[in-house]
Amino acid sequence: MSNLVLRSITGALFATTIILCISWNEYSTGLLFLIVSTLGTIEFYQILNKKELSNNTKYGPFVNVVVYLLLTLAFFGIIDYRFLFLIVPIMLILVVQELFMEDTIPYQNISSTLFGLLYITLPFAALNYISFNEEFYSKIGLSLNWSLLTGFFIILWTSDSMAYLVGRKLGKHKLFPRVSPGKTWEGLIGGVSFAILAGYLFSYFTESSSMHWIIMSIIISVFGVLGDLSESLLKRSGGVKDSGNLLPGHGGILDRFDGIFFSSPIILTYLLFI
Repeated sequence: MSNLVLRSITGALFATTIILCISWNEYSTGLLFLIVSTLGTIEFYQILNKKELSNNTKYGPFVNVVVYLLLTLAFFGIIDYRFLFLIVPIMLILVVQELFMEDTIPYQNISSTLFGLLYITLPFAALNYISFNEEFYSKIGLSLNWSLLTGFFIILWTSDSMAYLVGRKLGKHKLFPRVSPGKTWEGLIGGVSFAILAGYLFSYFTESSSMHWIIMSIIISVFGVLGDLSESLLKRSGGVKDSGNLLPGHGGILDRFDGIFFSSPIILTYLLFI
């Protein structure tokens, strides 16, 4: 079986799982992204550990779970937002635990855990807030019968797939050869263009604001590429080709979800301030 066929089958199964969880309810969505963010965090520390950039492979994923749950439960209105201040003592514990650890890189452990929260945990938690916030739906004129998060992923997947195909067929000018030799400006332009088309079509079929969907399409596609490049930089730092091997044809969780690391928080910021 060719890599393209394997990649397509894995992508289709993964996309179906995500859409089904999103369509079911907020709890299935929250549980899905809890699992994914935890697996992604484990991959993150395994990459850093290869070059001894961090040894925090046990406590880091645990912190991800706790902070993710606090953020998500607050977003869903299950707990009061005051509970988010519990994140502060959790951060302080990161420092205290290093006092009892015989480790030569204590502050690299602390820094990597804080960065892991910012880079992985926050974007996944933000997806829950994006998906089930009625205020956002009214802002862009989207009926509650549709999922805002479904549109987000359709645009992201369209951008990613078309950037790959256009870059493969027409790509000549390298985007960031030092970080990701395969990415080209032609691929970027192709991905953004098809993302805009996908956003417009989603707005048409959902009878929502085409202006907002076009703007969000540009944000998702451009910042999705930046997330992809940042993950490539991470892998180069760790000296690995893929973040893992959990998804045949795609690599690891970070390889499949790198597009959300920047686009999710920026889209949330856009929706909060429009």
